[in-house]
Amino acid sequence: MKIQTKLVFPIMIVFATIIFIPPAFADANVSAPQGTSVPGCETTNECYIPFEVTVNVGDTVTWSNDDTAAHTVTAGSATDGPSGAFDSSLFMAATTFSHTFEEEGEFPYFCMVHPWMQGMVIVQTASAQPMPKAPLGLDQIMAQFQTSEGMAGSPMTIDLTMTDLDGVGIEHITYNIKATQGSDVLLDEEGHMHMGTVTNIHTTEVLPADASESMPVDITIESVGFGHDEQYVAVSGEIATKQVVPEFGTIAAMILAVAIISIIAISAKSRLSIMPRI
Repeated sequence: MKIQTKLVFPIMIVFATIIFIPPAFADANVSAPQGTSVPGCETTNECYIPFEVTVNVGDTVTWSNDDTAAHTVTAGSATDGPSGAFDSSLFMAATTFSHTFEEEGEFPYFCMVHPWMQGMVIVQTASAQPMPKAPLGLDQIMAQFQTSEGMAGSPMTIDLTMTDLDGVGIEHITYNIKATQGSDVLLDEEGHMHMGTVTNIHTTEVLPADASESMPVDITIESVGFGHDEQYVAVSGEIATKQVVPEFGTIAAMILAVAIISIIAISAKSRLSIMPRI
């Protein structure tokens, strides 16, 4: 198949200086579980679950009383007494208490009613996380295709390869690939290139007609985003459009076939005409 290519170079989509620094931790929830009003939970540090939480300065910790007895969340320890950093006072079953931490440090706490209940909050400044590799500008991505023959009544396979201008595979790009023939949508799905992946294979629906100059298969690749999870960066824009048509048009193929037959016939006749008579 012959592939006619039209590369698209967006003007304003370049992301060479994206800085994406998610917080190291987030707001936390702690439970005073059922049965903590009876000694024993302290042996496994399960009087407050989780026993220890780590948050950033400015984050809020919320305690829920999931027991049937009333408890307190009081900064300090049963040995040294309350520190005054925070104190819920007595809060009943099925209620909550929240406190926002405005400074760094380690904050032990306990229940003044049931002093064997102890927990710990560690507060620290947000630390910078590794910055994800800045995605390329879309005009720096090369999309190449290899397709099967576009025959009516059969699907077409599309081998999509995406690299940068140096031939290095694009890492963790999510894209959308769409293939149409006339008004028919043959393929419209999302794909992803993992680290180390260079080529993905996509398969269209069956073609309603042979791919031809008048009924080509048009393929479009659009970027969706780069990265994974908290390091995901949405990047929208067209990477490339390509048009799949036969290597030779139908008429050209017929002319070629007739020409080949004629050459064979003429060659055969010429050989016969020069053979000596016996």
